[in-house]
Amino acid sequence: MPATPSPARCPCAPRPPALRPALAVVLPLLLLLGAALLASGVHEAAAQDLSEGQLRARFLLNFLRFTEWPPGAFASTSAPVEFCVLGSGDPILGALGDLEGARAGGHAIHVRGAVAAQDSGSCQLLYVPDSELRRVVVAREAIGSRAVLIVGESEAVLDRGGMIALRTADRRLAFVVNLGAARRAALDFSPQMLHAAAEVMP
Repeated sequence: MPATPSPARCPCAPRPPALRPALAVVLPLLLLLGAALLASGVHEAAAQDLSEGQLRARFLLNFLRFTEWPPGAFASTSAPVEFCVLGSGDPILGALGDLEGARAGGHAIHVRGAVAAQDSGSCQLLYVPDSELRRVVVAREAIGSRAVLIVGESEAVLDRGGMIALRTADRRLAFVVNLGAARRAALDFSPQMLHAAAEVMP
């Protein structure tokens, strides 16, 4: 189990103008090259070529790549990562289409939108828009003891058993980790991801 860093905001030095628009885009490429980096904050103005949904999708992709599921979480070594969005109609669905077929931990990513709360147990990652927070209790009942990473559009999900929440402050996108909830689900996060988090809750 990786050591838990003290809660701290990851310092992010300004990038030269030529690099700023590509920051979120190059993260998956850096991962493929073995770079141990995950951005915890990106100025929206620095991602001129990305919509907010696309930027969030990049964060979610990296959450998948920096999370370790316990043995038995996948039906087989060739089974896909089921990336689910709770409920329907969330704008991020269009941006998540770019992740279909990408890989995380040796598994291809399969994106599923409009997932009913009672079907959440079939997911590896469950993204919860704020509009669907009321359904999290039912989703958690369906999940039971399965290792499902619950990620919220905002920190409101952390009070409902979520493990990661996106945070927007000062036009900067960052994330918060609830380490206790993750451990109860037998999920491990890499030290790099914990170090990059704006805040790590015990």
